[in-house]
Amino acid sequence: MTKYKYLRGGPGSHETVEFDITRSGRYITTCVVSVPLLLDGIKSFPCGNGDDAKLTPEQRLEMFELVQAERKRITDSYPVKTYEGWHKSGLRMFEEFCSPGDIVDEAMVEHFVNSVPPVLTLSFCTQGGEPYSHETDERGASRPTFITFHDLGGGRWQFDGYCFYKENTNRYQRKPLIERRIEEARREVEERGN
Repeated sequence: MTKYKYLRGGPGSHETVEFDITRSGRYITTCVVSVPLLLDGIKSFPCGNGDDAKLTPEQRLEMFELVQAERKRITDSYPVKTYEGWHKSGLRMFEEFCSPGDIVDEAMVEHFVNSVPPVLTLSFCTQGGEPYSHETDERGASRPTFITFHDLGGGRWQFDGYCFYKENTNRYQRKPLIERRIEEARREVEERGN
């Protein structure tokens, strides 16, 4: 089994996974795998010696599982998800840092309110101004969802998810991208084993 090393992102860099390539027990080079590109479906990455490493389904699965575990370790270290913490976490997307039900600070809500004028600002609900997705409602109509928070007081808010206008019920039910990639890689590994 190849040893993988997870490197969290930071200002000007993104998450990566590194592993050494050896032949006959001798070190050849190090391959650096960009996590965003891996999640986008890229399967071949350049190595330090100029060669490319084509990742097997087993390698991709191991890397996805490592990234998922490291992200969980990072996000679990923030009982209140702060705007500053998001940027220090090395996770580029809000969806990688926060899940519906998480408690966030006021600076996080202000980020979304100040980025694009909100569609709704009421005492019970603040919703960001651009649709996140379009989901089917109870009548079968497609409606936009908006990033939604509600005020808990004391500068703390709850991230409610991606909700219809004037609602606090998360309507976006798709699995996170990392989970979908893990499932795909597992299927590939199983198919190769047959």
